[in-house]
Amino acid sequence: MKHDYKKTYCNPLSMPCCPKGDDTWAVMDFTGEVPSDYRSISDPSVLYYENKWYLYPSYGMAYVSEDFINWEHVRCEPYNMHYSPCVVPFGGKFLMTSHSNGLYEGDTPVGPFRYLGDFIQPDGSEYRPVDPALFVDDDGRLYLYCFKYEQGAHKRTFVSGSYGVELCPDNPRKFVSDMVLLNEFDPKNEWERYGERRQDTLCGWVEGQWMYKKNGRYYLIYASSGTEFGSYCMAAYYSDESPLSGFVLQKNNPITESRNGIVRGAGHGCVVDGPNDTIWAFFTVTKAYTHVFERCIGMDVLAINKDGELYAPHGVSDTPQYGPGVADDPVLCNDAGLYPLTLYQRNKTKASSQMSGHEAFYALDESMLTFWQPCDNDECPCISVDLEAPYNVCASRIIWRDIGLDYENGVLPGPYKYIIEARPDDDKDEWVTLFDCSDNDKDLNIDYRTFDAVSCECVRLKIVGVPKGLRPAVVSFTVFGTRDETL
Repeated sequence: MKHDYKKTYCNPLSMPCCPKGDDTWAVMDFTGEVPSDYRSISDPSVLYYENKWYLYPSYGMAYVSEDFINWEHVRCEPYNMHYSPCVVPFGGKFLMTSHSNGLYEGDTPVGPFRYLGDFIQPDGSEYRPVDPALFVDDDGRLYLYCFKYEQGAHKRTFVSGSYGVELCPDNPRKFVSDMVLLNEFDPKNEWERYGERRQDTLCGWVEGQWMYKKNGRYYLIYASSGTEFGSYCMAAYYSDESPLSGFVLQKNNPITESRNGIVRGAGHGCVVDGPNDTIWAFFTVTKAYTHVFERCIGMDVLAINKDGELYAPHGVSDTPQYGPGVADDPVLCNDAGLYPLTLYQRNKTKASSQMSGHEAFYALDESMLTFWQPCDNDECPCISVDLEAPYNVCASRIIWRDIGLDYENGVLPGPYKYIIEARPDDDKDEWVTLFDCSDNDKDLNIDYRTFDAVSCECVRLKIVGVPKGLRPAVVSFTVFGTRDETL
């Protein structure tokens, strides 16, 4: 059955008002570079509650959607929980915690949240978990999961593992017992080893814990190893015994993994139920250009195989996918059938101008680390790409780089204004408008849009407005469509 491609999303997700990265303690001192401002969003936890998606990311929250295609940024109080916020409904309220933090309580999924205090261990000492996740079981019992690490026996090594504990129903700050070790770093699990090629056989981060339950089975999901690497992924153990014991490593691991391209790395996130008995994974995607922790977010459909193990039936996607509840059977197929048409068109690309080292081709090379930057005196920057054949173009994704971003001195992010044009026939220098975003008022540093399909042989991006003080640069300009088989 054919579905409406306008009900699609595309990774990395197009989220408005991406917050300022807050990683001053981990600035890349070894490069000798002056620290630069950047924007980042990562470590998503998601609550599907009363037919709405609530997404809580690191650095600033939250985001709300009814269709997972159109997101609204709703500023919570507190706003920046630093890393890994998590919210669950419990006892008529909503409990929240985050990385190295205590417990908060709110009356709605978006707060405001009141601080209740640090967690309390059985010996009375206070505790602040790292990468915490809250889980409410079917019987109403509440659990906390996190990771701990300690210095390893070798130089520059750490030993980490997943821990869990039940919380008291009358005072959810209090542990019922001591924390229990559920799994720990195992170098035999290649995906847990640190490094772009997972080369460190002695070190790995077992982090970003998340508990998910389906059909009576508990899935302990975790991330590893190194959020700045394409090797970042999510994997799982499962237990048919309890949420605190009996965990066995899945044969099918990692669950989400993407080593190359725009959607690179698919780690620290969550797994949640969606409409029509579907399962969805939300994950962190690496950028790591301005800062090693510069990131964004993606999502894809999951399923359970014949062995009762989680898996991603279509892998990690980088083309338009249908939103939750659209496809008849997203496990069978959730792809909209739209192809990226502008990738690697090196000899078919022209720009009004280009800075040395930031040539036009870098907007088409599937890398988060390169970008096209027009010259500063270019009053109407544009880039055109010949598609080499007629295609029905109906979607676009622009990833912007904020050159000159400086929060302290008032150079702030904001909406980019642009027009995407098409030339229907290469033999005629006549252009039509595909999508007019010249009055854009949405701050989207990753901007995915759909529009009525137009048959064309060439596309052109014209930048007509930039946030004050910034200089335009394009990490990726991609249009999506299908071959026009009538020509």
